[in-house]
Amino acid sequence: MSTSQALSTEITKAPTQKSYLNSIFNHEINLNYLIIIIALYLVATANFGFFAQVLSIYPFGNNVGFMVSITGLLFGLMWLLFQLFCYRPIAKPVLIAMVMIAAVCGYFTDAYGTIFDTNMLINSIQTDQGEAMGLMSLSFFIRVFLLGVIPAVIIAKIRIKRVPLRRALWQKALTLTSSIALMAVCLLPFGDQYATFFRQHKMVRSYANPITPIYSVIKLGTDYIDELRRPDTLTLHATDAKRITPTAGTSAAKPKLMVFVVGETVRADHIALNGYKRDTTPLLASQPNIYSFRNATSCGTSTAYSVPCMFSYANRENYDYNTADYNENVLDTLNKQGVKVVWRDNNSSSKGVANRVTFEDFKTPDVNPNCDEECRDIGMLDGFDTLVKSDTGVTADGSAKDTLILLHQMGNHGPAYYKRYPKEFEEYKPVCMTNELAKCDDQSVINAYDNAIRYTDYFLNNVINTLKKYEQDYDVVMVYISDHGESLGENNIYLHGMPYAIAPDAQKQVPVIIWSPTSNNIDKSSLISTINQPVSHDFITPTLLNFFGITTDEVAAAPTFFKTIH
Repeated sequence: MSTSQALSTEITKAPTQKSYLNSIFNHEINLNYLIIIIALYLVATANFGFFAQVLSIYPFGNNVGFMVSITGLLFGLMWLLFQLFCYRPIAKPVLIAMVMIAAVCGYFTDAYGTIFDTNMLINSIQTDQGEAMGLMSLSFFIRVFLLGVIPAVIIAKIRIKRVPLRRALWQKALTLTSSIALMAVCLLPFGDQYATFFRQHKMVRSYANPITPIYSVIKLGTDYIDELRRPDTLTLHATDAKRITPTAGTSAAKPKLMVFVVGETVRADHIALNGYKRDTTPLLASQPNIYSFRNATSCGTSTAYSVPCMFSYANRENYDYNTADYNENVLDTLNKQGVKVVWRDNNSSSKGVANRVTFEDFKTPDVNPNCDEECRDIGMLDGFDTLVKSDTGVTADGSAKDTLILLHQMGNHGPAYYKRYPKEFEEYKPVCMTNELAKCDDQSVINAYDNAIRYTDYFLNNVINTLKKYEQDYDVVMVYISDHGESLGENNIYLHGMPYAIAPDAQKQVPVIIWSPTSNNIDKSSLISTINQPVSHDFITPTLLNFFGITTDEVAAAPTFFKTIH
């Protein structure tokens, strides 16, 4: 071939190639198809870190179906989100932003294990230029160029097909429904595994890219707005509260001592006192003056929601989780009225309830003397006498103060129920010995759960026996209420935390157990008349105020678990 012929061939090829590219970019594509392509692309190229984390927990060879399911779920979620964010006028900028964010974040996740939560975003904003440049490398620029810039250019050049409004709305509705259906198909066959995955491996979910960075940006913005709206001072409650002065020389004049046990993850139908077929509460059953309420419901289905609600002045219908932190609760009122209030915690904190009263953390061996593989609830009774009789437990004239001691249990916190009790309480066998509940048969899960309840029975029995020593000098009472219940595999549902409206009764029906001796000026007829009636967490605040002789118009007409004779 001559030089002129070769040159002619190259000249012919160039326009042909250009014409081919032009034909691709001039071809119109439906936005819905483009969204699907981009979602599939990001699942495949931006989530190496996510899948590596999942595979470290669920080896592929033993979890092929689950891995296919979680891949489909990730795609379905991206598909849904992109459909919600992308409309023709803004679709290209949104999709370009998605691929660029995914490329940048994917590099740092894969290279450094970085998770782009709100804390990391704040840290990134505060990083100076020198620190930022120190993170740059040739591999960073290559990855961002190949996986970010090139796809972004292609998206920018692609022509999106115009669709009549009515058809566009119909297509949008269809694709949204399809994405939700896909996620449901992926979730339902592996509900037990996902229950564990979502609760026990929260960190793994944070590797999903670009979902986590986008969520974190949105959350950072909403948190900033919430902070701007946050009041400078606490919202006061029960400002008209006053103490009822008992008649001197009567039995009602004795100081009051209540131990209020905040239980954890116990459902009412697994309490033998309530008719459960297993003897899960043998020690409580042997105690006189025990009152077990069989029809009690919780405020929420999680500790973070229920515990602040339990002690708030709002009932379940009007309680607002987002404002609870800057509203006074009943413990604040009791403290202002001279009641000694102490919160001892062997769980995950008081969730803000005890921020303004005495708080003692019993989750470490430094404080809790009863620790083996974990610190036990029984350790919260250590030093009880000292706690009651300390200088803070007396008034200016030397008389004993009214005292409220709250004990927040680890209780039946799942999914590792087998860890919630010492081995000598392992009455029911075999026991599920993993937090991967799906890997156990239902009965072994229930066995571990019921064993944990027997340990709570032991703990509450010790609380009662401790209080008996004070009967002569105090009006004593023990109140036990769980924060929420638990699903144990019914309908393939485990653990708790479902939206209240659709949560099964197992997550909302909780035990309420009260020990009230004959000498404490509590009207026993009020207890007897109430135990078979519907009660709830809403009863807690007015009951506490009533017991300690404090009146306020805010709960004047609210029902209580019992009435106190003042």
